[in-house]
Amino acid sequence: MTKVFEAIPPNDPLLSIDNLSLGFEGQPPLATITWMIQRGQKVALLGKSGSGKSTLLDTIVRGSAAIRCRTHRVAYLSQQPALLPWLSVLDNILLGFKLRRQKIVHEHLEHARQLLIDVELSYLENQKAHQLSGGQRSRVALARALIEDAELVLLDEPFAALDRSTKIQMTKLCGQLLVDKTVILVTHDPRDAQDWFNESMVITPGGLKGPFDLSNFKNDDALIQALDGDL
Repeated sequence: MTKVFEAIPPNDPLLSIDNLSLGFEGQPPLATITWMIQRGQKVALLGKSGSGKSTLLDTIVRGSAAIRCRTHRVAYLSQQPALLPWLSVLDNILLGFKLRRQKIVHEHLEHARQLLIDVELSYLENQKAHQLSGGQRSRVALARALIEDAELVLLDEPFAALDRSTKIQMTKLCGQLLVDKTVILVTHDPRDAQDWFNESMVITPGGLKGPFDLSNFKNDDALIQALDGDL
């Protein structure tokens, strides 16, 4: 899905977050976040379960007085594929165009079909979404995010439902198709990002820590220390 934001000169950071209290109304904040994302930057966002990773992405999409997003379009892939079960795979990929009441032309159809080839689901083009497995739904949702060609791409554990082999294939695909995009990838597994990211940030109760070189987290002990806020 997409959201429209103000256009700002390209020399400015793409995304600025200033003293954002991350959490839910009536509860203590999970963390306070100050962060600046440059155009073309790709960052893996790590943190323990419940640390606020998904909440941060959701807040970026919904908007906040503490957030300035300087791009026309943002693509957001949430943890749940959120496909419309009664629509076909192809129609789900093109859903953003339909919600914007944008005319779907031949180029859009061809792009959607190419993405289905890329995610190895071309044989399911006309299948209803409710008939898909969990991993298939995740790949359709990924194709729906990729077709938007957005400048800022927010991915919330997009590979969690995939087997290791398919996960490797999808990370390679993202690395190829998002090479010139700004990407924030929420993940529990640094291996999901190591082939196409170098940098990571970690949400801890003490706030956002980093940047860290992802290669540091090939050592599990280093990852555990970072998640605990000890690095």
